[in-house]
Amino acid sequence: MEIPEQPEAIGKWMEQLRNSIRALHKPMMEERARQTVRNKRMQKYACRPNFDVGDYVLRSRVDQKHHDKLLVTWVGPYQVVRADSHSFAVRHWLTGKESDVHPSRLKYYADSSLQVTEELREHIAAQGLILPVSELKEARWNKEKKDYEVLVSWKGLEPIEDSWEPTAQLSKDIPVLLTQFATTANDRQFVQHIAAQTHTKSRPTDRPPPDAQQAVQSKHD
Repeated sequence: MEIPEQPEAIGKWMEQLRNSIRALHKPMMEERARQTVRNKRMQKYACRPNFDVGDYVLRSRVDQKHHDKLLVTWVGPYQVVRADSHSFAVRHWLTGKESDVHPSRLKYYADSSLQVTEELREHIAAQGLILPVSELKEARWNKEKKDYEVLVSWKGLEPIEDSWEPTAQLSKDIPVLLTQFATTANDRQFVQHIAAQTHTKSRPTDRPPPDAQQAVQSKHD
């Protein structure tokens, strides 16, 4: 496209160019305006999830991507503790942790009269929830697994819910805390076992301690 040299012609040419650009964009702008109207109409008649404070809900959790699609899992239940204008504050039943969640990520589970059973407790605990460790209490040798187990106290849970966890897994999740606990134990083989597990490319020994029933306790106990 040839650009004119005269000032008057340049002005006219620029105006024609602007008109051409507007004509080019007009269909797109009109479609965008129509889409905006449709969205407002849908929002007007959309039903907002009607959760009451105290209700139990499930929350969607994105686990991973598979072939560029998100895989969503419903976990919970959580209890609704507050209803805001655009979100709900929910509390996890086990940990007590609260978070704000958009209504589209929640679905109704039960009202406030829900009876929490042991089966429900086990179901919630099996959802891959990561609980913070409160304390490592004592250790024992498991001859079937050929590994030590440590009695773990979890933050937010009752002492009766303490659990024996294999050091093979703890050495991956909390290596520093496990090493600190091992150094307070009066058992050389336990210390060596943990040292082998917490070092890259090292393998723990499968040899049990002299007393297979021996429990290793922290000196702080």
